[in-house]
Amino acid sequence: MNAEERPPLFSAKLVFGLAVMALGLILMADSLRWYDAWHLLTWWPLALAAFGLARLAQDGPLSLRGHVWLGFSVAGFMSQFGPWGLLERWWPAFLVWGGIIVTLRAIFPQPKRAKKGKADPAPPSPAVSCDSEPDSTQVKP
Repeated sequence: MNAEERPPLFSAKLVFGLAVMALGLILMADSLRWYDAWHLLTWWPLALAAFGLARLAQDGPLSLRGHVWLGFSVAGFMSQFGPWGLLERWWPAFLVWGGIIVTLRAIFPQPKRAKKGKADPAPPSPAVSCDSEPDSTQVKP
């Protein structure tokens, strides 16, 4: 496996795996009564922010999926740590943010990524033919 085939180190799968492990460790510490871990769970928007940043690093700065995850993270921080009613007053800013990203994606189109496992089959070689005769009367393209 060369460097071009190797997946990036910072990816959404890595962040998801680390978040699940961290959640398990936090809940295990709470169940063993080592620490009142529910205080740490108020920081759940950090996991969404890390996932959004991983999507942006993987798909590019105009990744719609990355910005959606970051939007959920910001909304989570606003609801957890902001004054009461802050999210209810500022939710239209998320529409503006989404509109800016969609507009930038329209102005600066993103390159299409090849999907794994969906590659077109290779055309048959000229030596492979369905004709029984080598010199058929078909028109050659």
